[in-house]
Amino acid sequence: MGPSCGGGDSDGEVAAKQIQSPPFRSMGPSCCGSDGGGDGEVATKRAKLSSDASAGAGSEDRLSALPDDILVLIVRYLGTRAATRTSVLSHRWRRVWALLPALHFGYAEDPRQIGPALEAHEAALLVLSVLTRDADPDSVSAWLPVAARRLSGSLLFHNTEPERNVQEGDDEEAAQRGAFELPCLERATEVLLHLDFLGLAVPPAGVFARLTELWLDRVRLYGPGDLGDAVSWPRCPCLQKLTVRDARGLDNLAIHSDSLRQVVLTDLQGLRQLNIVAPALEELQVAHCFFYSRSQPVASITAPQLATLAWMEPYDPSSVHLGEMKLLRLLRPFFFIVYGPHSFPYNQSCLSLLRRFRVIECLTLGLAYPWDTDDYHYMMEDMTMLPDITILHLNVLAHGHAFGASAFHVLRMCSSIKKLMLSFVPPTLVEAQATCPPGCICHEHQNWETEHLLLNRLKEVEVTRMRGSEHEVTFVKQLFNWATSLEKMRVVFDEPVTESVTKELSQVLRSFARPEIRMEIHTYMEDFLKNSKTN
Repeated sequence: MGPSCGGGDSDGEVAAKQIQSPPFRSMGPSCCGSDGGGDGEVATKRAKLSSDASAGAGSEDRLSALPDDILVLIVRYLGTRAATRTSVLSHRWRRVWALLPALHFGYAEDPRQIGPALEAHEAALLVLSVLTRDADPDSVSAWLPVAARRLSGSLLFHNTEPERNVQEGDDEEAAQRGAFELPCLERATEVLLHLDFLGLAVPPAGVFARLTELWLDRVRLYGPGDLGDAVSWPRCPCLQKLTVRDARGLDNLAIHSDSLRQVVLTDLQGLRQLNIVAPALEELQVAHCFFYSRSQPVASITAPQLATLAWMEPYDPSSVHLGEMKLLRLLRPFFFIVYGPHSFPYNQSCLSLLRRFRVIECLTLGLAYPWDTDDYHYMMEDMTMLPDITILHLNVLAHGHAFGASAFHVLRMCSSIKKLMLSFVPPTLVEAQATCPPGCICHEHQNWETEHLLLNRLKEVEVTRMRGSEHEVTFVKQLFNWATSLEKMRVVFDEPVTESVTKELSQVLRSFARPEIRMEIHTYMEDFLKNSKTN
């Protein structure tokens, strides 16, 4: 899924920074090309090609004598803008660019030229990527219907609004800007749209016959059509992956699909009702869609093949019906607040969902500490049972507080786990406190350090985003003592940790390990590069 697209000058770097969504990272370097610029590598290639053509004026032009498919292979590495300019070299080159299987229009392109370029294109268009700044509905409507007729593969459209601070409350301004209609791309297989809240009108009719993946990011949806109807059977008979992130204008989403395998819904502000009937669905993620709503969420999920469920939402079984999920292997409920007011509703949602399942292979559980714990109560006693699990992924957002007691409480209830993944979630604010203030109530529960805990089935531990605080080091040391059969410990330090601190902490951690334990310790960048190669 996803890619980086950019063009010319520093557009590639700009796109790499701005396009953070997974689908916009995996289309690879060919999507970036070198569109939109006149200097750098593209200019060098263009100058050399022109020079070679001029030199050939008085001699045999062997390059032009090559078959079309070879010339296309040569031209495709120039980028779309440079490729079109090869048409001036000779009559033989005039139509070569029109045979390219992929076209990439970068930020520097004039959007008015995209439509004519698509009209002139002759070959099957397998990939079309368009990057724009401050696009308006009319400019998009000028080329998108042409793309719908020509495209037989992937469409990536990324619009950014650098001068406009687009917020969810800008309804009046959004109405003035209007919306463009998404045509039925009958032969498109992937559609990836990042719009920066440019209005998108869903078509009321028509079939996306070959579409397998739809990704909508930062969109503001309008009628006359309904998104749920558009992505359901029979209008989207082949859709397997649906992702909608940061969307506005969607209060009711009803999906009926026999083909969907994965659905990811994040930050659908204003959503009030969700209904999914998908007999082949294997993964469902719903996060922060009902979170800010004052009304009780209403949801019905019928997905008997579901293997992964991330329900980062309020959960009340009286209004949220999840149906039979006998094949569920991975569960992620709403995070649990360690210190808070009595009967905190979101904690009750987390516990209610946990009680629904008796056996789960993998549980992802979040423990979150507020910045200020004054006048709050220790909430961990409310958590009295967990499903029978094999793998525990524990995310801890400590905000500098002592977290050992809460993490110990969780481990004590799942002492038969075979693998533990402990992630220290970095705070979102730069000025995050490194340690909590003296006298903080988080230090009142420190008897966990002397209590007995046996994790004799635990074979593997992975610790990520470690910064080396005293609380972190103390807890990891205890893990070595509790896990008597531990075979492997892998530690990845957080990005801000310096090389000197990494070396010092590595020695400390290795001193805790028994000889039979295989230790792997990596910096943040080492781990990032390793994952980049494998992905």
